[in-house]
Amino acid sequence: MDNMSTMMKAGLALAPSIKTLAKETKNKKLANILEHFYNLVENGQLLSVGMKKHPKVFSEMIIATVEVGENTGMLADTLGHLAEILKAQKRLRSKVFGALMYPSIVLLAIVVVSLFLALFVFPQMVSIFEGSSVKLPFILIAVQFLNESIRAYGWFMLAGLIGIAVFIRYIFKLKKPKLWLHTVILKAPIAGNVIKELSLTRFAGNLHALLSAGLAIVESLQIVAKTVDNHRYRKVILEMATELEKGVSLHEAMSARAHLFPSITIQLCQVGESTGELENILKKVSDYYEERVSTVLANLSMIIEPVLLILVGLAVGFIAVSVISPLYELTNSFA
Repeated sequence: MDNMSTMMKAGLALAPSIKTLAKETKNKKLANILEHFYNLVENGQLLSVGMKKHPKVFSEMIIATVEVGENTGMLADTLGHLAEILKAQKRLRSKVFGALMYPSIVLLAIVVVSLFLALFVFPQMVSIFEGSSVKLPFILIAVQFLNESIRAYGWFMLAGLIGIAVFIRYIFKLKKPKLWLHTVILKAPIAGNVIKELSLTRFAGNLHALLSAGLAIVESLQIVAKTVDNHRYRKVILEMATELEKGVSLHEAMSARAHLFPSITIQLCQVGESTGELENILKKVSDYYEERVSTVLANLSMIIEPVLLILVGLAVGFIAVSVISPLYELTNSFA
């Protein structure tokens, strides 16, 4: 998007711009798609027509925005604007991923170490106790029971876990259970607020992009609904599109759903609608929530670190006691 916008603004036509990108692109799949676009454009077809044939690569929002840019003769500006939207979304995803990466690695390390001790170290200690005719401590009895269960029923347990995982995945792919799950997630203490603000960032940013491209607000809302990950917001945005079609204003539709749209967002949209500056207001709303999410994630990282240190300390302490306590009891029995 960014490179095509730059080349077109520099005076290069659409077809040569696509051809140049196809040569420079290292990803073979994307290069093939660009070659396909080049052939279509050379034969007089629109770029958006080619994008519609690759819905897994180009979202409905991108296709609709490009289509409007082609119809208004502002394709270069539209592509540049889309590039900014996609960059902002990528930055946000990277921040969320970065915030979750550190705790995930630490927790995984704790699980791996615990499993290593349970499966390889503790069984050796059990054999020492049994050879010495000393009563097994509770920890070693638990580990022995776990190992025997895995040896006897391991494949059944694995099959059961896979079956449960597949069943849960299937259930939550259905429309109603997925909607219920996404509604419950929004009520979670910390994660709920982050997901809500991520959804508002996506909602305001994408609606701004489509309105700036010249698309009608009802059609824009219908497309924006498909770009929001949370299904509760998706359902509500589609309902709002239906209400706007009947003559209700955007801020009124949002006011009826105050639990999903904070008062500051509603008031700003009301000002935007009354002054005719709704597009610019939506951009500010998107930037505001993006900054809030970034701040929350930064603070979350600072909170998670000491919590993880305590958790690691407890885990290490438990492992140390689990290893030393049986050895201490064995030594006492010899004494």
